[in-house]
Amino acid sequence: MTNNDRPTKNERRQHARDVARQRAEAEKRRKRRNRWFLQGGIGLAIVAIAVIVAVVVVNLNNQPTASAAGPKNMATGAIQFTGGDGKVTPVTTKAVTAKGTASPVPTSNANGAVAVTEYVDWACPVCKQFEAAYADQILDKVKSGDATLAIHPVSILDRNYQNSRYASRAANAAMCVANYAPDKFLDVQTQFFDNQPEEGTSGLTDAQIAKLVKAGGVTGSNVSECLSNERFKGWVTKSTNAVLADKSLQGTQGFGTPTVLVNGKKVDTLTDVITEIDAAAK
Repeated sequence: MTNNDRPTKNERRQHARDVARQRAEAEKRRKRRNRWFLQGGIGLAIVAIAVIVAVVVVNLNNQPTASAAGPKNMATGAIQFTGGDGKVTPVTTKAVTAKGTASPVPTSNANGAVAVTEYVDWACPVCKQFEAAYADQILDKVKSGDATLAIHPVSILDRNYQNSRYASRAANAAMCVANYAPDKFLDVQTQFFDNQPEEGTSGLTDAQIAKLVKAGGVTGSNVSECLSNERFKGWVTKSTNAVLADKSLQGTQGFGTPTVLVNGKKVDTLTDVITEIDAAAK
């Protein structure tokens, strides 16, 4: 290369300026890209959070309602029946509010009738046996006016039905019937005991529960909705927890079903229930 082929001083300066300019522009493009990725990443994160929140909200909104309000006709926690002239009549009451509590089950009656209270789980095999042996005799005393009957549904046997919550769903059914068709409550209870699934199975499906309610004489869209939505799911839990916390109902091994009270006194030996009712009536 001759001296004439070498870049002049001015050309070398211009080349340096061009290189500096290109590097500056490249750096600007790099910063723009980084800024875009950062902003885009934040945007995507915001979108992702929004999607998660939306999914959570949708899932919460799709959960079955489980109000802790009680059903009508069970202000004491039990559905009560009085009688006379060969008839049995449910006692109508207002519902307990979600923030309210059930009032104590009466232990005696103004007219001198013996107050019989039963705590039952429709999934309980011993309850089924007790009803088969003594229900008709107790109802005869109610029909004659010698006794009143209060049935307090509880749910303590979900664990025995393969996590299907059968006991709780059956208790909800009891409360739906008490709320909408109290005069059919005893008929529906008979259907549930007569068709009680064996422990260790998954219990009855919602459709089978609805079928038993219908077989007991209860129909209507309100009842169907109450069953399918488990309207009294919260009250089943609240009411059962209150029973489990009541020390007066505990036996030597805790609370179990059936538990029967005669004028507020627990019957220790269930085979003596009729004898104790007769003794209290004297």
